[in-house]
Amino acid sequence: MILLEESVAAWGTDAFAATLKTELERLRSDVLPIGHAIAAGNRIDDSDLGVIVNAVSEDATHIHATVGVFFAEIVACTTCSGGSGMCDEAYCELRVMIDKATGAARFDGL
Repeated sequence: MILLEESVAAWGTDAFAATLKTELERLRSDVLPIGHAIAAGNRIDDSDLGVIVNAVSEDATHIHATVGVFFAEIVACTTCSGGSGMCDEAYCELRVMIDKATGAARFDGL
């Protein structure tokens, strides 16, 4: 379970977007569902994720955010005997739902 407690604490303040960005940039591709944004056979280099907060809203129990994630896609090299080829910039959007009481987060790829 991923907890975004700092983001919940910052909810309703001017610091929310920056706090959410920071917390999400600490995560990696095994947590964030960004694999759908790359071509088959390629890999994700998540050593330098960039996140932008596109939209936020709330209901009684949850904070809802749409975020953009920038990362590197390592293109499979067909002439390198299975080695890695070049890196391309990649981007995808995610929906993040954060429980206001616990900070537990759920992610869905868009």
